[in-house]
Amino acid sequence: MNKHLIFDDLYDFQSYAFRQSNARIRSSRGYATSWSGGLDWKESKKLALTGWQDGLVEVDKFQARVNELITSKIIRHKPVYAVAGNYIDIGNYLSNDPECFITKEYDENNQQGKIITIVCSISFSAGISPEIIIQRGAMICALVDAIEYAGYRAEVVCNDASSNSPWDRDGNNKEVGWFEIDVTIKKANQPLNRIELAFCLAHPAMLRKLMFSIAEIEGWSDYATNYGYPSKATNKGDIYIEEVFTGVVSDNKAIHWIVTELQNLGITIEKK
Repeated sequence: MNKHLIFDDLYDFQSYAFRQSNARIRSSRGYATSWSGGLDWKESKKLALTGWQDGLVEVDKFQARVNELITSKIIRHKPVYAVAGNYIDIGNYLSNDPECFITKEYDENNQQGKIITIVCSISFSAGISPEIIIQRGAMICALVDAIEYAGYRAEVVCNDASSNSPWDRDGNNKEVGWFEIDVTIKKANQPLNRIELAFCLAHPAMLRKLMFSIAEIEGWSDYATNYGYPSKATNKGDIYIEEVFTGVVSDNKAIHWIVTELQNLGITIEKK
C-alpha cells in the first residue's frame, strides 16, 4: 500500500474522517483514555467541530510573551467586527450584537506579507505522552500567531505520515508500505482561528482519533502494525516541524524555541 491523501480544508478532512469503516482494527472508536486526550469518538468529533477552547490556555502562556518581543511588523492589522473571528468583544456580546467577534484585516496600503507554508507533523509514536503533544502544539500555535503578527501570511498544513518499516521513515522506499495525510488547517487568506488550530496541533485526539479513523477507512490499520512507524512528510513547505522536544520543557525553553524559529525567518526580535 502506498497512499497519500490531501485535504484542502478542515471541512473535507472532517467529513471524510467521520465516516464509518469496515476495518478490523479500529482504535479510533475505542474508549476514552488519557492517551487520546480523554475523549471517546463522539466527544472527539464534537471538539473537532467546535475547536478546543481550553487549549488556548496553554497557547496564551507563550503568545503574549513572544509577541512583545517582535519589532518588525511588516503589515498592520486593523480590527474588524464580524459574526465570526479570532476574539470576542465582551461588550458587543452582552448587548446581543451579532458582530461581536473581532478579526484581522490586512491594511492594503502597506506591503503585503510573504506567504509562509508551515507543515506540522503530528506523527507521534505511541510512547509520546499527551502532555508533550499539548505543549508542543501550544508552542506551534503561538509560533503561527507570531508569524502573522509580524506581518507574514501563514498557511498551516497538518501532516501524518507512516511507514510499514522502521527503516523507511524518510519515504525513500514507499512501496514497502506508506500512508500519509496532509490537511490544510489554515489557508494564507484565512484569519487565524485559534481554537481550531489548538485542536488540530495540540490535542492528542487529532491524531489518535481523527487521523486513525482515516487510516481505518483506507485499510492502513489492518495493513500496518500499530498504524505504522511515524515518518517524515513528503512535502515540507517553508518550515517543517517534527518532534521539538522529547519531554515537557520549561516555558522559557519553549519560548526560546519559538523565538529562534522567528529569527530564522528574519523577524527582528527585541532583546530583553
